[in-house]
Amino acid sequence: MKFLGGRFLKKYLILFIAVLGIWSCGKEEKTADKSSGGNAETCAVSTGETKTEDVKVTVPKGEEITVDGKEVTILNKRIKVGDKLEDAELISPVGEFNKMQKVKLSNDKGIKVIYTAPSLDTPVCSLQTKTLDSKAKEHSNVFFYSITNDLPFAMTRFCSDNEIHNLKTLSDYQGHEFSSKNGFLMKEYQLLTRAIIIVDENDIVKYVDYGKEVTKELDIDKAMNFLENDLLKK
Repeated sequence: MKFLGGRFLKKYLILFIAVLGIWSCGKEEKTADKSSGGNAETCAVSTGETKTEDVKVTVPKGEEITVDGKEVTILNKRIKVGDKLEDAELISPVGEFNKMQKVKLSNDKGIKVIYTAPSLDTPVCSLQTKTLDSKAKEHSNVFFYSITNDLPFAMTRFCSDNEIHNLKTLSDYQGHEFSSKNGFLMKEYQLLTRAIIIVDENDIVKYVDYGKEVTKELDIDKAMNFLENDLLKK
């Protein structure tokens, strides 16, 4: 009996220590979140070809991104002026699934205007893509893109129905590689947030504008003024 009692006592002691350790870890994590200031976003950061790890990135107050007023999480650090745009494979529009082609932005050499958005089949995305197509016609020496997670077939239909001829629509739907690497993917929706960036001939970011409310339009005129007065006139 003494032997059994000692063994059970040992088991209960081990269980008590384990529970205490779990409780302590949870308490420390909450304390760390509070002491960091701002809002902590859990972000997937690429550590290789396929592996990602979760880290916490503090979003400064006033820079939160919302959908209908509710804050969303942007995976990975948001791209900023001075960063180099991470290259990634995207899918070009096609009419048949067995003819899909992967392309990279690095294949185009020159200044690039890149618009990211949730879907071409939504009013704001559709309107702003049409606007940028007309701007692309005025700047034939600049590459313009609209990148979403739409299927390539939907992009083909959209471009045909809306006579999009000057801007390239590209899809990030397969692996979200472009949006996750460069900080455009909304975790809650698995769609790209609304943003516009301009990069120079070396793919260095010179202009970036994340829409604070994804359902609202971006200021395209402001971006075009920067393109014309700060980049093209140099």
